[in-house]
Amino acid sequence: MLSKLVEKLLSLAPDLRPSFHSLGEDEKGQPIGDPKDFVNSLAEKSPAPYLTNDYCSYNISFAAPKPIICHGFLEVSATLVRRFMMEMADLRPIFGFACTPEERYQRNRVMVKIGVNNIESWVGRDTQKYVPGLYWLTLLPDALAVQHDVPISAVEAVALEHVELEGEQHLFRFYENPDDWGATSVVADLCASLAGVFDVEKVKAKLPIARNYLEVNSILREWR
Repeated sequence: MLSKLVEKLLSLAPDLRPSFHSLGEDEKGQPIGDPKDFVNSLAEKSPAPYLTNDYCSYNISFAAPKPIICHGFLEVSATLVRRFMMEMADLRPIFGFACTPEERYQRNRVMVKIGVNNIESWVGRDTQKYVPGLYWLTLLPDALAVQHDVPISAVEAVALEHVELEGEQHLFRFYENPDDWGATSVVADLCASLAGVFDVEKVKAKLPIARNYLEVNSILREWR
């Protein structure tokens, strides 16, 4: 699957296609060269490669038996991001989304102050427990929706756009532009209304009772 993922990334449009690789974000990248040769070399590489070009970077991580995770950071048009999501759906991912960093922080990150210390943590990202959230663009397969009893019709009723893709996958767009997320509560309200979708407000409501780091960690452990 790692080979298929990298092969797919190397087949994308030029602005989305990585041209350098390294084993870490801070390392100097080496040219990928021939895509086929690079993909064939992946069996000997560990950890997974960090892939970049002038407009994007892809941080791939895997730790069996957990699924492969690909974090993409794209500085391209919204139209091209939508195209990226549709093309990556060919790999039948468990789940996928695209949004601004600010929206991602709002949906899946919490911060609590204990004394002089600020404690921050990612939450709600385990697809075995729930759909991690709904974002500007959200790729939701039927399998995950059924697993967590999330009606596609309820999501479709709120979305601005719904595209049915091969493999029983659904691409939803909830607002016109990615930066529009802060001007509406429509997605937050939808997350709160669906028990199978992670709602960060449920975590935030529990954190004020924590008196120290151990109690904060105990609360967060349930939601990580």
